[in-house]
Amino acid sequence: MNGRNIGDLSMKLVDVDWSLTPAALDIEEGNLDHGGGGNAETVLFTNPLTANSKNPDLEAAEDLNETTVISNGVHGGNGVHADNGPQSDVGIVLTEKYPDYSEKSPEKQQETYQNTSIHVWSPSSEIAINKSTVNLIEKSKTEDQGEDSLGSLTYNALKDTEEDPGPLECHSLSYTSRKLLPMKHYHDEARAMKDIQKFLSNPIILFKLEKHTVHDIIQEMITKLASEKPRLNLKLENIISSLVEENSDYKLMEIMQGMKTNEKGENETEPSFVTILCSSNEVTENHVVMCLLHNTINLGPGAEEIHFIALVLSPLKEKKIKCAIEVSRTYSTLLADVKLRQQLKGATNPTEFAHIFELEVHRIYTEQRNGVEKALESRQDLGGNSKWCFGNDLINDLKRRAPHYLSDYTDGLNTCAGIQKIISTIMFLFFSLIIPCIAFGVLFSSLTHGIIDVRKVILSQALAGSLFSIFGGQPLLVIRATIPLTIFTKVIYSISDEKEMDFHTFYAMTGLWTSIFLVISSLTGISTLMKYCSRSTEEIFALFISIAFTVDSIKFLVHEFDYNFCFDSVEDCNVPKALLSLILLVGTVLIGCEIYNFRYSPYLTAAKRTLLADYALPVAVLLMAFAGSWLFRRVEMGTFDDKNPTSFQYTAWGEVSVGMVLGSMGLGLLQSLLIFMDQNIAANIVNNPSNRLKKGPAYHWDLMVVAVINVVLALFGLPLVHGALPHSPLHVRALADIEEKCDHGHVREIIVSVRETRVTSLVCHVLIWICALFLIPKPLNYIPIPVLYGLFVFLAIVALDDIQLWERMLLIFTEQNSYPPTSYIRKVPQKAVHTFTIIQVIQLAVLCAISFSGSPYLKMLFPALLILMIPIRSKLVPKLIKEQYLKALDGHI
Repeated sequence: MNGRNIGDLSMKLVDVDWSLTPAALDIEEGNLDHGGGGNAETVLFTNPLTANSKNPDLEAAEDLNETTVISNGVHGGNGVHADNGPQSDVGIVLTEKYPDYSEKSPEKQQETYQNTSIHVWSPSSEIAINKSTVNLIEKSKTEDQGEDSLGSLTYNALKDTEEDPGPLECHSLSYTSRKLLPMKHYHDEARAMKDIQKFLSNPIILFKLEKHTVHDIIQEMITKLASEKPRLNLKLENIISSLVEENSDYKLMEIMQGMKTNEKGENETEPSFVTILCSSNEVTENHVVMCLLHNTINLGPGAEEIHFIALVLSPLKEKKIKCAIEVSRTYSTLLADVKLRQQLKGATNPTEFAHIFELEVHRIYTEQRNGVEKALESRQDLGGNSKWCFGNDLINDLKRRAPHYLSDYTDGLNTCAGIQKIISTIMFLFFSLIIPCIAFGVLFSSLTHGIIDVRKVILSQALAGSLFSIFGGQPLLVIRATIPLTIFTKVIYSISDEKEMDFHTFYAMTGLWTSIFLVISSLTGISTLMKYCSRSTEEIFALFISIAFTVDSIKFLVHEFDYNFCFDSVEDCNVPKALLSLILLVGTVLIGCEIYNFRYSPYLTAAKRTLLADYALPVAVLLMAFAGSWLFRRVEMGTFDDKNPTSFQYTAWGEVSVGMVLGSMGLGLLQSLLIFMDQNIAANIVNNPSNRLKKGPAYHWDLMVVAVINVVLALFGLPLVHGALPHSPLHVRALADIEEKCDHGHVREIIVSVRETRVTSLVCHVLIWICALFLIPKPLNYIPIPVLYGLFVFLAIVALDDIQLWERMLLIFTEQNSYPPTSYIRKVPQKAVHTFTIIQVIQLAVLCAISFSGSPYLKMLFPALLILMIPIRSKLVPKLIKEQYLKALDGHI
């Protein structure tokens, strides 16, 4: 008999009506020869009638009419081997005989074939499988010949034919995607425990289900769910179509299984359970059905012994932490626990099953919680045994950073990509510092009536920045004059003018007292107290700086329109100036943001997009400066004045009184608190673990260097400096390699590595020295003032990307389905998230109210308010929100 193709061995698992089967089946044991060698598994169909030697009709094996051997869809008969198709590890020996059943009643035939069993034999083992467990043959009706068909193994297909159809052609494509997910941590992720508690309140369980096909099991699970919750009005066909692959009764489209490591160190799936995922518009909330099978079923490679099935039915539109994948992670993590599965197998009824399930959930939760507590204790032990010693923290900073000092000048210069990054960072840092220096110089000049002007501010930045880039511990920290320091300068000038004291003397004495208190703080290690300054305080201050930049820019526009945009009088109005100020400011912001966000566009290559985005700030400033000073040169925009061409000189002290000494001491104490907080908050943000810096911090040494630098600045009548926001974290980001990761459709950026170099800051401040000595007043005065304030707004907007507080503020107005799957969303209930956000917003509002008030003396309370936020976070907030949730919301990641 010639070999013939009879279809794929991947047959549908359906029941068979054995009463309609015309063949009696006999045993044929041994290895199946495929013509290519090797051991083959042989599937033997055994009928009790043929096993009974007393049956005269079936006694002799040589009376068999035909023996058909099937291998991988190709069969041959009577010793003829398969002649096409690849060789298989599975074979079926089907022996046919046509006994005379005329004397037997149909009922007797039905009983006879219902007792038929299937044996699977291999060289290593023999497995007996009842027909009720695995049915490999599908009954169908052949209309054209009027005979009963056995699906892939039809009665007609076993007869001789002269034609060979050849190999089958593909009719479609199958796409499979596998993704490894982390196990659920029930102590951290609050949503998981809520889902489990919801299930246990009304458990839907199919206990010892005696079904043997996926189709029947899913049908029973959906039916059970519909009976328990009749309001759902589920349509079985729609749900099954979303679960099972088209034209297949056993290929599930979305499943989740456990992964384990075998003895060889290879990953393999846990074959005893599977979680089936289904997203459907038939439901409006999550539903879970658990099923314990009476006998295991085989769902293919990696799922050969399925005993537990969990069905997760979720809405199509659902918040990411409530979607089908997250809920399936919850139950798959539980079923992956060996002890839980063993305990559930011992249950005797559904009620006991649910009770055991609840106990095991509590056990797993307790084990995870204890593991977290032990990890925290070990971390505390690592850093809690050192004794305090005067100056010890300062010395430790030097020991930590000294070995890396030479590498601070070479890191990033060994590759072309690193050199490009350093050059773009230098340009970014230069423009982000020189332009605010001009803006702050104009502000200082107005507050001190020209005593401190633009040139002095630029000289202060050049001197302080170059010294810190050489001697500072953390070179990525950027120091400069800030808005709070301008407030103190205004207070010093107001007091000296009111009390008729020499401003230079009073200003220098206040600066000296400030530096003395900073030196004491550095030597005594007070910066270690900043460990109580959590991310909450840092982000409130960072967001305040962004708001302050924006408010100052708005004040400038309001001032321009008040004086130049009017309808009544024509003499003092300059409408073009007001409109051009608006255009230049907004244009600087829009161009800068568009170029900065160009990295996310599909144009050019990724490297070119990143390179162009790195130059967003200088390009925006130069374009709008050209537009304001050349294209609209007929419009008088105004510029800064340079009244002191020799600003860098020591100022002699005037008369010193006791009141001046005491007053300068009080102001110095408040100013030192401000610099202490701002400096350490900026350093904390730079040294955030998410930035992946490797060389370590130097809080105490940096504070000492800032104190010494401020002594020099105070003696020469220059503005004081400290670590600044948002320049410091933006400096880190400019030197970083950033990687994008997509999580449930939400793209988030992760810093992979940072080039920890001093070159960028040092070269930048060399350029600022050149500006201070040779480029004042021209050509720097060609930059219109509105462009300066536009740069402030641009820096404020860019800084928002890394502020979690801003992200959570937006969540209040965001649809829940669009919530990003961030860690705190997974671990903290929504109510706790919004409560914590509102508490921070209240603190931010108080800080803004004090800072933007008209009274300079009230503004002096700013550092005290900043310090007060630390006990509020550590003492008051834990009474409103659980500490477990605060760790997720307020921890550095």
